[in-house]
Amino acid sequence: MMSKAIIKILLITTSLSLGIPGFSQTEKEIIQLKNTVNTTSSDTERTNALISICFFYLSSNPDSGLYYGDLALQASRAAGYSTGEVKALNGIAAVYSQMGTSDKSLQNLLEAIKICEGKSLTAELQNTLGNMGSLYAELADYRQSIYYYLRSIDIAERNNIGKSTVGTYHIYLGQIYTLVGVQDSALFHVRKGYEILQKIKLEDEYANAFSAFGDIYSNRSDNGTALHYYYLALEESRKFQRDEIVCETLLKMAKVFNKMGRGDSALLCAKESLWSARNIRYTRIVKEAGEFLTNYYKENNNTDSAFKYIEVLMVAKDSLFSEEKIKNIKDLQFSEHIRDQELAAQSQAFRNRTKFIILGSILFLFVIVLVVLWRNNRLKQKAFNSLRKQKEQTDIQKDKADKALMELKGTQAQLIQSEKMASLGELTAGIAHEIQNPLNFVNNFSEVNNELIEELKIKKSKLKTEDNTEEIELLNDIYQNNEKINHHGKRADAIVKGMLQHSRNTSGVKGPTDINALADEYLRLAYHGLRAKDKSFNAEMKTDFDKTLSAGEGGIGKINIVPQDIGRVILNLITNAFYAVGERRKTGGEGYEPIVTVTTKKEGDKVFVSVKDNGNGIPQKILDKIFQPFFTTKPTGEGTGLGLSLAYDIVKAHGGEIKVETREGEARPLARAGMDGDDPVGRGTTFIIQLPTLQFP
Repeated sequence: MMSKAIIKILLITTSLSLGIPGFSQTEKEIIQLKNTVNTTSSDTERTNALISICFFYLSSNPDSGLYYGDLALQASRAAGYSTGEVKALNGIAAVYSQMGTSDKSLQNLLEAIKICEGKSLTAELQNTLGNMGSLYAELADYRQSIYYYLRSIDIAERNNIGKSTVGTYHIYLGQIYTLVGVQDSALFHVRKGYEILQKIKLEDEYANAFSAFGDIYSNRSDNGTALHYYYLALEESRKFQRDEIVCETLLKMAKVFNKMGRGDSALLCAKESLWSARNIRYTRIVKEAGEFLTNYYKENNNTDSAFKYIEVLMVAKDSLFSEEKIKNIKDLQFSEHIRDQELAAQSQAFRNRTKFIILGSILFLFVIVLVVLWRNNRLKQKAFNSLRKQKEQTDIQKDKADKALMELKGTQAQLIQSEKMASLGELTAGIAHEIQNPLNFVNNFSEVNNELIEELKIKKSKLKTEDNTEEIELLNDIYQNNEKINHHGKRADAIVKGMLQHSRNTSGVKGPTDINALADEYLRLAYHGLRAKDKSFNAEMKTDFDKTLSAGEGGIGKINIVPQDIGRVILNLITNAFYAVGERRKTGGEGYEPIVTVTTKKEGDKVFVSVKDNGNGIPQKILDKIFQPFFTTKPTGEGTGLGLSLAYDIVKAHGGEIKVETREGEARPLARAGMDGDDPVGRGTTFIIQLPTLQFP
């Protein structure tokens, strides 16, 4: 049978979780608590001190515990301290349970539950429900006990509270399932409870777990294992001065010893259990121990001793199961049942009111719809007469909507292109980084090898003979091979760096930018950069900038772009143009003058930037490939083929377009977006960047 120790332990755990010291106080601490009661001006502090004293006297002096519990209840009610009122009711219930007055214990717990539900005291409700489960277990109403334990565990887990009580309640559920013979469930709950206690290191509750394990193995007739766990429970309970668990464990051990035929050990444990239970007024164990001793002496034909313990047994039974107490418990259970029915009726009434409100709302809406339809019918003729005016307004709105839709599609395309560039960039960067390391080794070691070959050749030349002439020639061949390795390694290195540049995510932010100033700046930068590399290079630079795009006062004329990115595009196109005119100059004859022209033009909501050269032009057969990554028209070793691909992606990300017009070998007028002109020599290429205006006021 479930022991009353369960109730006591649960109530102690409840007090700990609510911040109330339990059975750990010494006499000195009790004196301090009494001084607090007499001196403090805080009603809350005084109530909590009284509750602590109540729990302290729970085992040693139940009458004093009841006295201080009543004082705590009066103080909490006077102060309107609902939490303290619930604590006090739980404390009083614990004392009545210790004294064997289960009906009054139940009455106080039911009152505590009402307060918790009315004041939404979640933590206090969780603990009180657990205490109800323990009390019903004491009354052998296991169905109700399991119901309240599970309710308490559910509230604790949903609100992440009461971890210590959850572990303890799992153990008590295991003890109940042991009593009703459901062994698998019993073992599951005890193990789960013990794991929780170990996780939170609540060592003073280990005794309950060991005792529950002992019950399971005793029920399986595995007496040796059962005694092992009972000894552990006895050791832990004495270690933490848990007298109620000591009494209960000793009686369980007596029953196991009796089954094993060890009568002396059984008799010793039972008497010690009875003596300890009488000292702490543990009526349930007094009854069970008296019953065990009476039966033991009857079986051993010791009539005098049997009569002696029958008297003890009868007194305990009378204390526990008097007719008045049983009647009070049934009355309380009936009242609780009536209360549940009232709550269910209130819930049903609420649902009925809700349905009525919904139906009324639907009817009201239906009436409104009828009124609106009637009114619309009356206005139909008037609306027909003003149809033309509405159509004009609709056309205006449609134009606005079309414009907004186009802007939305443009924004969507930009987002898709940006995402595409980001994904491709991550892949490209990963591959480039992986190639970079072995490529560095190839370049570095090829250079080191050439240095070593030079040193070896010098040493060999000093010792030049007929025998080493062939070796020197071989060294020359190796040197030339290394030169080729180094040349192509550096070319590969340039490609990798181009890939890394291509994959680099821009960190720039769009802002109002003077496109004329940007184009002019990068034109000068490209020209002087080439001049720094090749002093013989020279070309004429022309500009034709639309003045409406120049920055004025208040930012008029600026467009919304990332200047660093568009600058990279313009720089790449201008550099390619300079390269094209430079190549043609080598074969163009005396009449050829290299010219690079940069033009800007605004038309409607678009801005055009063109870079035009009079170089050799691009063959038509490769024109569709020039924006592909790694495709280049430059000779091997002079280009990576990533510049135009990068420019294409950047312009697409800005919601624009980049196009090319070229003619190879014959004169042709070039015209785009209002920019006209002829190539007097007959060849050339024009790259046109188209960007949305997005001007700033």
